[in-house]
Amino acid sequence: MITLQDVKKAVDQLSPEERAELQAYLAERENLMRDLSPEERIQRLDAAARAIREGFTDAEWAEIEQAMNAR
Repeated sequence: MITLQDVKKAVDQLSPEERAELQAYLAERENLMRDLSPEERIQRLDAAARAIREGFTDAEWAEIEQAMNAR
């Protein structure tokens, strides 16, 4: 899994033109999310949650749930 630190290191290696392209991409993504209705945001969140869940076995997911519910 790629971490934020990995992304930051990769960004440091981009050319000025590539950084400008990345900034435009991020701004576009932000605008898209802002324009979504609450229902559309929920649908996207549900889809992301399903994709995350599919990446784990039942045993791994049970361990994650246990860790999240631990005090």
